[in-house]
Amino acid sequence: MSGAAAEQYSRWLARSDGFGFCFGTQRSSGRLPPIHPTTMNVPPGRNSQPAIRNRVFRRLIAIGVAAAAATAAPHAGEALSAKTWVGHAAEIERHLQSAEILRLEAIGTGVTKPQRAHLAPAAPFESLVWKPLAPGMRGGYQESYKSEIAAYELDKLLAMNMVPPAVERRIDGDAGAAIMWLEGTRSVKETGGKVPTGPQFGRPIRVMQMFDNLIGNADRNAGNILIDGANNVILIDHSRAFIASDKLPWKFERVDAELWQKFKALTGEQVKTSLGQWLDDEAIRGIMARRDRIAREVDKLTAQKGVAATIVP
Repeated sequence: MSGAAAEQYSRWLARSDGFGFCFGTQRSSGRLPPIHPTTMNVPPGRNSQPAIRNRVFRRLIAIGVAAAAATAAPHAGEALSAKTWVGHAAEIERHLQSAEILRLEAIGTGVTKPQRAHLAPAAPFESLVWKPLAPGMRGGYQESYKSEIAAYELDKLLAMNMVPPAVERRIDGDAGAAIMWLEGTRSVKETGGKVPTGPQFGRPIRVMQMFDNLIGNADRNAGNILIDGANNVILIDHSRAFIASDKLPWKFERVDAELWQKFKALTGEQVKTSLGQWLDDEAIRGIMARRDRIAREVDKLTAQKGVAATIVP
């Protein structure tokens, strides 16, 4: 039983006479009906009080169990979420920057060969993803560990809460992105490769698509879309994002109304203040150019289909 339920249960018992009530009255403020000896099926001539008390005790236990179940259910649901950084960003970032690295091991997935670093202390999380990708071209793609950090900082600016925390640090003399390791998630690739559908996924998938168009991320695939136990969509692997081109990597037919308002409110100065440490001026101009191109596409769609069919709450 939770503390609140136990306290309520104790106050209730304190208002009663031991395990019983003032028989024939409702000392429990109407929560239980009065219990009379005649309802207990006690054989004539026997003392009915122990049986009555046992019956009341059983009813109190049942109510206590129900209260515990009711209060425990939300906590169980909360435990399924991997987005434990939300509301604790500063603490998570400090741990990423300063926790001792106990050992590094290959993850075995990802074309950029990330590693898993185990940390001490093990709280608030035990591991980080280590990506020491120096800025440059690899396999025809522009890549940089700084893009991982920029994606997180832009996620914060837009209050999306979909990109896990990432900071810059040095390990064994190399600079790179230290990214929070998430427990209790599976990639879409691991669950069959099909992007999830349904009412609970409509908005996060639209937000993902808008975000990838804004940052010029053509590398979104089933391996870097994570789903946790609470059906949250989490976005990882942004080292190839923030190119200079104004081309939109993904076609779209609708945008999320709340995020679209935030897109429209962005200024070049605001973006440079938040991301200038990680991106050069050309990359920042690319963000704004893609935002303007998204706006033109939204105008076309609203002219064809109407606002309600294009800008979705």
